[in-house]
Amino acid sequence: MSMLTVTTQFEARLKAVLEAKSMLAHPFYLEWTQGTLPIHKMREYARQYYHFEAAFPRYLSAIHTRTESANIRQLILDNLWDEEHGERNHPALWLEFASALGVQPQEVITAQLRPQTRALVEHYRTMANHAPIAEALGTLFAYEGQVPAIAWQKIKGLTEYYGFQPKQFEFFSVHLVADIAHSGAEMEAIAEACTDEDAVIRAVETACDHLLAFLDGCYAAAA
Repeated sequence: MSMLTVTTQFEARLKAVLEAKSMLAHPFYLEWTQGTLPIHKMREYARQYYHFEAAFPRYLSAIHTRTESANIRQLILDNLWDEEHGERNHPALWLEFASALGVQPQEVITAQLRPQTRALVEHYRTMANHAPIAEALGTLFAYEGQVPAIAWQKIKGLTEYYGFQPKQFEFFSVHLVADIAHSGAEMEAIAEACTDEDAVIRAVETACDHLLAFLDGCYAAAA
């Protein structure tokens, strides 16, 4: 069996996990895309999600620091640059979206984290800092591998049902394109670093579970 065949089978296994544990199948996102999600739940999501997005560059930095592979470091560096460079970086774009929802930046930045949000942030931090490189990358892929499809559906929901204009959801427009490249680079890096496919699959599954639990917390938000 060729290396290409092995890699393709591994990629298929990784993508199958994302399909089986898709965030788009969660009631929170289903209602968003159908225009039935109450705004107060979207506002709570804005408050909570920011803390994951703001921490994401540090997850990338931690993996970048630990890997010996120059190729993987370069792939991560491109991702890190996209996330954090400039005044209108990804966390800043998220605050703009929150403002469009009626949630002021300071309210987002100082929001009390739900247990599921805290668990998500801490799990990603632990994996980025301590897990084997392939498993740490798999954890990132569990999120970024889903983002382009999610961003597209969110944009449709925001424009068709919530009356949003493009300048109000630039965060999602950026990720619609950027995370196609990011997830592809992560797939390449995982394949290079992997010595235990089953361990990487488990890491992706666990990360997906944390992402779904995060949505559970936001979905449960009271009025």
